[in-house]
Amino acid sequence: MATSDIEPGSSQRLDKDTRETLVRVVRHALLLTWAFVVFFPLYWLASMSLKPPGEANQLPPDWIFLPTVYNYLQLIQDGEFVAAFANSLLMVGTSVVLVLLIGVPAAYVLSRWDIPMERDILVWILSSRMLPPIAVVLPFFIIFRAFNLFDTRIGMVIMYISINLSLVVWVMKAFFDGIPETLEEAARVDGATQFQGFLKVVLPAAKPGIFSVAIISFIFAWIELLFGLVLTSFEAVPVTLFVYSFIGSRSIEWSMLAAASTAMILPVAIFLIAVNKYLAAGLSFGVVIKE
Repeated sequence: MATSDIEPGSSQRLDKDTRETLVRVVRHALLLTWAFVVFFPLYWLASMSLKPPGEANQLPPDWIFLPTVYNYLQLIQDGEFVAAFANSLLMVGTSVVLVLLIGVPAAYVLSRWDIPMERDILVWILSSRMLPPIAVVLPFFIIFRAFNLFDTRIGMVIMYISINLSLVVWVMKAFFDGIPETLEEAARVDGATQFQGFLKVVLPAAKPGIFSVAIISFIFAWIELLFGLVLTSFEAVPVTLFVYSFIGSRSIEWSMLAAASTAMILPVAIFLIAVNKYLAAGLSFGVVIKE
């Protein structure tokens, strides 16, 4: 075919298709690289937990090895780990439920009602997260001692609530601000009370925010170490403190540390997988943004 027979725009289309293909390739390469950076530490941790104690910290590591569940069996047989794991599940789960019961209605009130000094109240709520934990742990220790809350599950639940309450209030207020009040007005026209409108109209529309703050609150409470280190000693020890016990002053039990850390990650992963479909459904259908 002669050069003159080629359409003038064909080379431009070819260049455009080439650029789009190149952009897709680069985008996928970047995503794969980022996924590798994110997941490689998790793979390293899981592989260490499946190695015998003598091989966990070998350098260079054995990339091909015969996995063993010896470390996990040791954890299961350790009554202190089982008790600490159960403590964390009970305390963190209870704190997430309570912080939602307290924070979601509070955010709704701040969003819908005209409250004097509302901005000052929001700043005061946020101020509970401004100070670093090391600055407030000693006052909490004195208060817990005075009210017999030291080394109690109730005390740790209160502590976890205080950690996450400001997050719940601020995030949920933003979600409630994005839901038009006309939906509630329509519900009241149909005979619903304001409380019924809140339960049946506003909460379903704010479902993505509720699941989001529930996940974040669970993670923040689950990984907390400092308060558990200072405010517990035996009865209410969280699993993070037990994991930390594998780091000694002279040596580190790498294989047991990896196994305990992997076991500690599992509830978070299960929780994320369980609520992921609700998050996706809520983000797709449940939110109406104010214009």
